[in-house]
Amino acid sequence: MKMEENLLHLCLNKKVTLGAAESCTGGAFSYRLTLIPNISKCFLGSVIAYSNKVKHQILQVPEDLLEREGAVSEAVAIAMLEGALRTLSCDLAIATTGVAGPTPGENAEIPLGTIYVATGGKHWATQCTRLDLKGTRSQIIQLAVDYTIQALLDRLKS
Repeated sequence: MKMEENLLHLCLNKKVTLGAAESCTGGAFSYRLTLIPNISKCFLGSVIAYSNKVKHQILQVPEDLLEREGAVSEAVAIAMLEGALRTLSCDLAIATTGVAGPTPGENAEIPLGTIYVATGGKHWATQCTRLDLKGTRSQIIQLAVDYTIQALLDRLKS
């Protein structure tokens, strides 16, 4: 059974709703979930907050945080997660932000493949992990999505 199908079954069994705030993954996480029949029973939706403007206006990530920490940071991933939980009124959410390439982002000090994945929710403490991924842009995105789905599975199993 695919990871996504396992996620659906766990969410249904535990009566958990999911939501997402995606930046560097650009909707790839949401797309993977929506390929699974009946995922609408637990997946409420996502915000693709690719620009800082959307991060601030929709997810309410503070502008000063974006300026101080940069969009590719643990603090912004956590703020995006909190925004997703608030905006989507879901039980458990994820947030992704990072540099998928093919060139470094606005801050050249942050290496290509740096991805932050935050998870948390009503009954789960917030966790944020920094990934240092290698590969092409599409490979980095898919690896980040794989990690994110597995992180949700782990959270639901604990």
